[in-house]
Amino acid sequence: MRHFLPVSFALALSSVAVMRTVAEAPRPATKPTANVAVEPAPAGCDGHRGTPRRLSGVVTDPTGASVPHAQITLTCGTLRTQITADAAGAYAVSVPYGEYQIDVEAPNFGAASQKVNIADSISGTVLNPVLQIGNVRSAVTVTATEGNEFATPVSSGGTKTDLPLAEVPQAISVVNRSLMDSQEVVKLDDALKNVPGVIAGGYYDGWDYYRIRGFDASFNTYIDGLRGGNGMMEETWGLESVEVLKGPSSALYGQSVLGGLVNIVTRKPVPDFFVHAQVTAGSFNFVDPAVDIGGSLNSSRTVYGRLAALYHSANTFVDYTYRHRYYFAPSLTWKPRTSTWLTLTGRFQRDNGRQGMPLPAIGTVLPNPGNGILPISTYIGELEANANKMSQANQQFGVQFHHSFSDNLIFRENARFAWYQQNWSRIYYPAFLGADNRTLYRYPYSYDGPWQTHETDTNIEGRAKFLGMEHSALLGLDFFRNPTIGKGWSIDFNDPSQYEPLDLYKPVYGQNPVQSLIVASDTKTVTQYTGLYLQDHIRLPKHVTITGGGRFDWAKNESRGSANQNGHGVTPRLGVTWQAFGQTTVYTSFSKSYLPQSGLVYVNSTTSTYLPPERGQQWEGGVKSSFLSGKLLASAALFQLDRKNVATANQAVPNFYLVTGAQRSRGVELEATLHPLAGWNIVSSYAFINAIVTNDTTLPAGTPTLNAPKHLFNVWSTYEIPRGRVRGLTFGFGGRHYTDQSGDLANSFRLPAYGIVDASASYGRGHAMWQVNANNITNKRWYAGSYNDLYVKPGDPRIVRGTMSWNF
Repeated sequence: MRHFLPVSFALALSSVAVMRTVAEAPRPATKPTANVAVEPAPAGCDGHRGTPRRLSGVVTDPTGASVPHAQITLTCGTLRTQITADAAGAYAVSVPYGEYQIDVEAPNFGAASQKVNIADSISGTVLNPVLQIGNVRSAVTVTATEGNEFATPVSSGGTKTDLPLAEVPQAISVVNRSLMDSQEVVKLDDALKNVPGVIAGGYYDGWDYYRIRGFDASFNTYIDGLRGGNGMMEETWGLESVEVLKGPSSALYGQSVLGGLVNIVTRKPVPDFFVHAQVTAGSFNFVDPAVDIGGSLNSSRTVYGRLAALYHSANTFVDYTYRHRYYFAPSLTWKPRTSTWLTLTGRFQRDNGRQGMPLPAIGTVLPNPGNGILPISTYIGELEANANKMSQANQQFGVQFHHSFSDNLIFRENARFAWYQQNWSRIYYPAFLGADNRTLYRYPYSYDGPWQTHETDTNIEGRAKFLGMEHSALLGLDFFRNPTIGKGWSIDFNDPSQYEPLDLYKPVYGQNPVQSLIVASDTKTVTQYTGLYLQDHIRLPKHVTITGGGRFDWAKNESRGSANQNGHGVTPRLGVTWQAFGQTTVYTSFSKSYLPQSGLVYVNSTTSTYLPPERGQQWEGGVKSSFLSGKLLASAALFQLDRKNVATANQAVPNFYLVTGAQRSRGVELEATLHPLAGWNIVSSYAFINAIVTNDTTLPAGTPTLNAPKHLFNVWSTYEIPRGRVRGLTFGFGGRHYTDQSGDLANSFRLPAYGIVDASASYGRGHAMWQVNANNITNKRWYAGSYNDLYVKPGDPRIVRGTMSWNF
């Protein structure tokens, strides 16, 4: 079955789903009063001097619900800056130090005004005012403290509305831009290592692999709430944040894996002009110039644009391999009034390079007597002109529209059209290891495949009060279509002479004649999903909320040469939160998942049936707390996930599946972000995951799931010197530890436990900043993931990169 892996992998690229992130409008209010308490700071901004200081926060009402798209004006001397909060009520701005008058306005709300001192003692830290705009005859308290830089109190992913995370009965983690910048994140894997319950990394280079709560979720990446690029490595330069929704999300998003999903939020236009440019260089000839520029395009500040662009060139730690990338992400927003906005987004990306491949378990994670340890730099491909070359391209065009008819009726539209092209040229895959445990027999595989995605998500939200309860009801309809054409070429797998040998310990390339390849696969499919969903979020007395809803899905798959595969599914969700005391909320929830599968089940020599959809359910309970005016945010979650109809390969009949698999995952997740002192920020997480097979025709009950360590721990901390001649000098230090994990489905070998230590140093002065990041500073040998005893991927060795950046 090994030689069918790339074919199956290529076909899996058509597995897709729909999700989206949308906004909520505010509730009516009268003019509030406000108080503020902040650290004293020098007054005066007339000279507009000094390194810009970052002010950020979230605009909320007294219930804690975010107020989207509020207008925020900062005035200090002759300097006047105006920004607009995003759909989640969040805002961020960099301004010179001084005493600022801050005015906040939103439709049908009274204005709130406060004075805030932004001190010159801290460079680049976050002040996090939470502005509460009150209901009728209520008072408002505005609290501004030096911010918890790595904390994000809101996320729209859990409910498709802008509820605070405390009212969402689901564990959600957010990796914000500040955390990504401090770690110099390059790949999505780098960001996800901060999230409890997520194991990032896989057995191929150049793809986004991750498991959530012990189950593979690699093809469950979303971009701005809509399904992404089917595992293609996402560019992180254009991201504002990364949201991880734990557990099933099918009640809103339809076809989704049980463990969870990742939604990456791209940078959007802002009305204030800015320019950020940087150049990064480092290990393995890494060069990465990038720019992010934006601002208003007219004097009335109703039209504003943004462009994030990057060029990437680097070798990898595997011999003879390299990668190049061109990335452009323009966006444009038209906002004629606070109740209406339209954003157009685009992305143009090209990747090409020579692909590194996994190594055998023997010689890496298993001993190889007589041969020794295999270097992680070993390249198993060939060096002819087009060998192991991979190129891919994608273009995307998106539209996001929001209109508030009134405070109680909001319409949202999210759509995207994307075009992808992928070409693999003679990628050499491992077939089997010789009896000497050093000769690897390989086969070349080429693939050419264009595909498209057409996605739209339309919903309307209505709010009303009834019998003392506040209802926020959401009704939506989404549609997804994915036409795919793919053609693959390889050798005749039944001819042993066509497998090409390579001595792994003394490789000599070019000894095998270049073979002509024959057609191995030729597919044309159209996958189509339609979903209707309904949700009601109810606020009850005594700080209790109920979130309930469900979704009905219609799925259709057309494949050339086969009968159409149709199906449907119903996925409910119900959750309760209770603000028990202070800023501590407890919650519990139940939800189900639905995921159509492609493939056939063997019945007899003349009969087969389609794989039924994979189904799952989750019970979850937890606590979410905020202490010390937001300087400490902490959460804990307990969960149990059960999935059934897990497809396993039919060993007796190649290319067919058995559907008797069932799996279970139980565990706990802990997460905290802390700002104990001025300039000091910490993020830490821990997870215990016990993910096992509970029923299978080939695996015994109790077998652990693939690449799912039981214990995961992560910590990252930065400290900025607040005063003196070296004020603005920042040091970062942290690491992560994973226990051992199964290396294949049968658990016949294990990937060893490992601990990785990272560090950073940066210094900002004026408009410039210098930063150095060192990952895996002890040069630990570790393994990122595996599939079987021929597919084991070593993790990155020590990597050092330096960045010089300018802000204008």
